[in-house]
Amino acid sequence: MNRIFGIIIALSFCTGCKSKNEETTRFVRQSAEPVDGIRIAWDYSSIQQLAPQAGRNLAYAGYPRLRRLADGSLMAVYEAEGNAEFIQSKDNGKTWSAPAVVMHQVEYANSKGKSTVIRIFNPELIQLQNGDLVFACDYRPVETEIAPYSIVIKRSKDLGKTWLKEQILFNAEPRFRDGCWEPALIQLPDGELRVYFANEAPYINSDEQQISMLGSHDNGETWDSEFKTVSFRANRRDGMPVPLLVDDEIIVSIEDNNIKEFKPYIIRTKLSDSGTLPALADSPTREYALKEKLNDDVYAGAPYLIRLPSGEVILSYQTTRNRTSDWEKSTMEVAIGDKSGRNFDRLTQPFDVPIDREAKWSSLAVWDEHTVAALSATNFRTSSIGASMILGHVIPELKAVYGTIQDESYFPVFIGQKGLANLNATVKYDNSNFYVLVKVNDSQIYADPHNSERIDGVNLYVDAGNYGLSVPDTGLFKIESNHLGQTKVYQGFEGKWEAIDLPEIQAKATVRQAENYYTIEFQIPMASIHKKEQSPVRINLELLEFTESAEYRESIANSDPNASNTWVKVEL
Repeated sequence: MNRIFGIIIALSFCTGCKSKNEETTRFVRQSAEPVDGIRIAWDYSSIQQLAPQAGRNLAYAGYPRLRRLADGSLMAVYEAEGNAEFIQSKDNGKTWSAPAVVMHQVEYANSKGKSTVIRIFNPELIQLQNGDLVFACDYRPVETEIAPYSIVIKRSKDLGKTWLKEQILFNAEPRFRDGCWEPALIQLPDGELRVYFANEAPYINSDEQQISMLGSHDNGETWDSEFKTVSFRANRRDGMPVPLLVDDEIIVSIEDNNIKEFKPYIIRTKLSDSGTLPALADSPTREYALKEKLNDDVYAGAPYLIRLPSGEVILSYQTTRNRTSDWEKSTMEVAIGDKSGRNFDRLTQPFDVPIDREAKWSSLAVWDEHTVAALSATNFRTSSIGASMILGHVIPELKAVYGTIQDESYFPVFIGQKGLANLNATVKYDNSNFYVLVKVNDSQIYADPHNSERIDGVNLYVDAGNYGLSVPDTGLFKIESNHLGQTKVYQGFEGKWEAIDLPEIQAKATVRQAENYYTIEFQIPMASIHKKEQSPVRINLELLEFTESAEYRESIANSDPNASNTWVKVEL
């Protein structure tokens, strides 16, 4: 076998293997920029429609926001046909309370006797350091020139059982083009409570908009009388702010239509700074968020920010990327940043939204140490728009544990965005072998009796030397194994996979049909794959699911089965 491997190596690096008369181009082995860092794998089986709840006739429920409270319970707020509602869960999201209204739409009459209905939009929620809940929203009057657009808060001292009278923090003009929008709350370590919002009121003679901020030093009982300008780009529309504390900085995600369509930007302010200097067009504190810039024609607005317990900052937005040019048919997209809130990449779209549907006005929440929640106003499964949620498993950078596969309880790798079947995996190693244990949860384990290529299973890909290649070539291996234990091994060669005989690579399969799962234990001798000493490996896993009439394949998030630079790095 070593002799065969050596011949393949020699051929792949041969400099004179083609005659001058051949018109074909010689294969060039190429590495590519590695995809490192954490990934988020969305879990199809976790999808819930939070509102409207089953049996309730509600034509629209949107702009959902979720918070885990200090007692471990969950609370979600959302728009509901002019009102703002909330629901709660005491059992980690398994069941939810009946919806309750936190703020009703109101009837308003001005001094001239003209009246209009004021509807509630853009709900937000925060739990303060003292345990109080503060709800924020904006008032939007139905008719113009009667009531002002306003930023409003409401407080609960008993976790939502009762709510105190609302407080109006800011009034804009009584017309849509000069309103105020999208309040977002943050409490700083010194106790200061801030509300950030989009503000058109200073620009009644133009279509410009800025990000404004009001502060409170008594837990929101009283507020600044004048707003501070956080960001402003002349002749443009900074919008939809979300603040986040990152070490000694407050970063604020905004949508910025600098060139053509909106894109996500980050505004940075030192915590020690009073925030009196706004981020203007060319300020160094205004940064384009994404690592790779989107085309000018691609819309990417309504950003949202959270920070994971491990420190990485996660950004979401709604986008037309890889869709039509109609921003109304946008879908939610999520990008992973570094621990300073920069270089957002590893893009994923949590909901599988058809081109003619939408998932907009989205948000993110930290669910637990290993999980995030994505929420969106979407009709991806229904005819009307409702508030839906999906959970995402955070796949960390992997470090294999020394030892053999036994009774494992922690599976850091997850695949399962495309269907109810999902895969969990963990990695180990000893002095001789590299092990990957895969557990597939599947209520309909399938094997075609007439076609051995259509059997549910798992493909394991191994880049033995962390080569990070853009296409298959020597040093890359693919091990196919189905739930019947049938295994085939391939090695990369000049851009394709070639079958090889490597019997020392084993894949032991165990089926628990009655319990709706099967396991595959891959045992790979390091000598057989010529692993470099003191070098990480890269792996990818691919879940294969079949039915009588269909099939699908799904890899680890952000992985391409044919490009090992995108596979997950594993430190041994």
